[in-house]
Amino acid sequence: MDNELFSEGIGTEKFSIYKEGIKEIGYLKQIDFEDENITMLDEILKVYSEIIEIEKKLENLVCKMQEDSSESLAKEYSKTLDRYELLDGYTYKKEYETAISKFGFSNEDKYKKISEFSGGQRTKIAFIKLLLSKPDLLILDEPTNHLDITTIEWLEGYLKNYPKALVIVSHDRMFLNKIVDKIYEIEYGEITEYSGNYEFFEKQKRINYEKQLKDYEYQQKEIKRLNDIADRFRYKPTKAKMALSKLKQIERMVKIEEPNKYDLKSFRTNFEISMQSGNNVLTANNLEVGYSTTLASCSFNLYKGQKLGVIGANGTGKSTLLKTLVGEVNKKGGNFEFGHNVKVRIL
Repeated sequence: MDNELFSEGIGTEKFSIYKEGIKEIGYLKQIDFEDENITMLDEILKVYSEIIEIEKKLENLVCKMQEDSSESLAKEYSKTLDRYELLDGYTYKKEYETAISKFGFSNEDKYKKISEFSGGQRTKIAFIKLLLSKPDLLILDEPTNHLDITTIEWLEGYLKNYPKALVIVSHDRMFLNKIVDKIYEIEYGEITEYSGNYEFFEKQKRINYEKQLKDYEYQQKEIKRLNDIADRFRYKPTKAKMALSKLKQIERMVKIEEPNKYDLKSFRTNFEISMQSGNNVLTANNLEVGYSTTLASCSFNLYKGQKLGVIGANGTGKSTLLKTLVGEVNKKGGNFEFGHNVKVRIL
């Protein structure tokens, strides 16, 4: 949680952002755990530090009340219990247990050290902590990336009932359609606001475009008509005043801009091959990938012209394999080798 990023602009134009009533802004930044030797459960329980402290206090108060029946102690217990209930102390365990399960972790995973998980699993753990912390403003950038259908369905329900403000950047239309009630579209360098879900946005955008186009075409016809009248009579002494009035009528018009067509630009790239590689592109022999422990071991040959897909359940080491091949993560064992003249490019 870092509010400094939201204090001022970093471009050439100045701008300001006001956080009225917002105490805490939450977003998923670069994954960096303070201590990777603690268990996943202990890491997640950091979110509930206040509740856990209150639980300890309640236990101590109960012990004291067995020997001391004073009214002051009873009031302190009642006040502490009210705070515990306000923080949903009776339901927080079920809350984090459900989140852990829906994100694909087993009961045994809760007691594994953070260092034992893959990069994708670590991201999920950080995501779980972010959701359970319930910041006043929750900012999510493509939250459904790398999540399976079951997790996405749970996330939809969780975010739909999120009690505070939520900002989502996403290309997942179905996901947006089920959750949001306001959309800001960035197109042609401008931001347009729509009140409604994604389905409403698509419909309203089309209506706005068609209306503006119709108004623009009507105004252009009217401008042409007035110009034609002015051109026809401007050199006739008896009609010159009338012709001038038509030109002034055009000047007084609030000009309607021709609407931009939908932004249909898509990403394109062109890889220019500077040098042909050999037939052998990549060879892996008993290659072991992982962090503190081995997540997966594989052997394969990739030849020129072939396309290789890496599939598997979350946390099985797919991303770790690719990071190992490009040198971002050290291999745990075995070896791999790129062929002659092979160059690697990452998108």
